[in-house]
Amino acid sequence: MSCISKKEITDFAKAVGIDLIGFASADCLKGYKSFLEERKSLGYECPIEERMPDKRVSPEFILPEVKTIISVALSYNIEYQVKLPSKSFGIISKSSWGMDYHLVLKEKMKRVCEFVKSKCPDVKTVSLVDNNPLLERAIAYHAGIGWFGKNGLIINEEYGSYLFLGEILINEYFEPDTPQESKCGDCDLCMKACPTKAIEKPYIVNANKCLSFITVKKGEIEEEFLKKLGRRIYGCDTCQEVCPFNKEAKKVKREEFTPSKLLPRPNLIEILNMSNKEFKEIFGPTASSWRGKSVIIRNAIIACVNTKDQECIEPIKKLLKSPSPLLRGYSAWAISYLEERDKAIEEIKEALNKEKDGFAIKMMAEALQKLER
Repeated sequence: MSCISKKEITDFAKAVGIDLIGFASADCLKGYKSFLEERKSLGYECPIEERMPDKRVSPEFILPEVKTIISVALSYNIEYQVKLPSKSFGIISKSSWGMDYHLVLKEKMKRVCEFVKSKCPDVKTVSLVDNNPLLERAIAYHAGIGWFGKNGLIINEEYGSYLFLGEILINEYFEPDTPQESKCGDCDLCMKACPTKAIEKPYIVNANKCLSFITVKKGEIEEEFLKKLGRRIYGCDTCQEVCPFNKEAKKVKREEFTPSKLLPRPNLIEILNMSNKEFKEIFGPTASSWRGKSVIIRNAIIACVNTKDQECIEPIKKLLKSPSPLLRGYSAWAISYLEERDKAIEEIKEALNKEKDGFAIKMMAEALQKLER
């Protein structure tokens, strides 16, 4: 492409704060269709994934004239000392400590696209950040951003795996960059550390067992995962925390991802008592808000049970009258663990007598059965 070079694009991207950038061919995903079909047959797909393999490997569904995919990465491995409260706290994944990364990355990519178009007025671009079916980690791999870790994440030798990824589809050809060879070697710390053993084998992750997905799953959570959630309110960083490359990874100073109203270890009582307005103010600006208030409060209820926190009892009792059947059901479940037996039976029966929602009735009835055995 004569109107602009890879170096010009790379230099400008770095100047606007993008940490890593690489170029991949438009057809780099074609070989992954059989991999996706195998995952599907094994039941490793989760409900929030695109179900049609062709859409996951075909950028031309989004930009028919695409000839190159530019992959960009932004580190969120910020310099920040987490303050650990003495009690009644949950855990927020590092990916949601600050401003919603979709907005931050999209703005930087928009500037890159504007720069390219200033040099090449007729060029077509489409920017993507997590809002599309394409295999973004595979694109990053083929663009030379990093290699696949055994936990399925992209690892860069300098920045580790704490990376937000984005893609720019462009209808001009650039020479693809060279994929990096894996440096994981025999290390399997991520596989051993995963609380649910979601990493079924190296590079193969069962998304339905991954706690990051389970924290955003709608409705009821399978009993086998409840205790394993621990204090997690949104996301899970366990497999990244044990990775040797992350222990040595470069820290960044990035104000956008520095915690503000939502703390990395938020107070559980405050979450349980949270109004709609407070949810929008605290969680709204972050990436953790997309599933809504009820899912976040459900996770806080589970954290209270897992930590046997007696201070949670009163706010959980109030949630028996929540407008959300999800929260009414989980409140009854939690009361059966935290409240004194006779009082718990009385409180749950009273709520059950007024309940009309099928899910909440089921949860309340099961809580009573446990108490009355």
